[in-house]
Amino acid sequence: MAVTVQMQFASAVTEIYQDAFVGSSMENGTTIITFDLRKHDFQYELGTKATLCWRKEAYHVDIHELSTFHNPIMYRFILAQGSYLDGQHQRIYFTPEIKGVSTSQHMSKSVIRLACYLAVVCGVSLRHIALLFAALFLIPITKSSIKRWIDAAATAGPHSGDGVSYRWLLPVGHGQLCNGGQG
Repeated sequence: MAVTVQMQFASAVTEIYQDAFVGSSMENGTTIITFDLRKHDFQYELGTKATLCWRKEAYHVDIHELSTFHNPIMYRFILAQGSYLDGQHQRIYFTPEIKGVSTSQHMSKSVIRLACYLAVVCGVSLRHIALLFAALFLIPITKSSIKRWIDAAATAGPHSGDGVSYRWLLPVGHGQLCNGGQG
């Protein structure tokens, strides 16, 4: 007999987009946490009081998140191109930026921070990091992806005395990371 088990989950991403949360579901053994960014308060972020208009054609971006649960977690962001009229009645177009995640790598910043931290601070090899992520978090990561993340973090600045940027290793916001909402 199958039963439904509900548990709380909090992260920096869920804190940022709590107003855009629409639900969660299971797909192929993965927990999908869905956010519709058209519901997020972009008027505040864009600095306008104008009414926002959205294109009908929406698309979604899936982002892997660290999970200490028995199944992987993925954020699904529903997006569309938006527009509004500025003070001179000119139409301004925008595409929502997703904060707290990397859309080019389809990973949350916490995944990238942990991989970089394990390599730079703990000295774990890229192969072992890839194996750890696959075995513990069910997140497929290649050694070359981890190397690119480390290189990007090293060139992002600000730098410490040894020339390596540790800014990416610092947590963003005040959300708890994958601890089931417990402080």
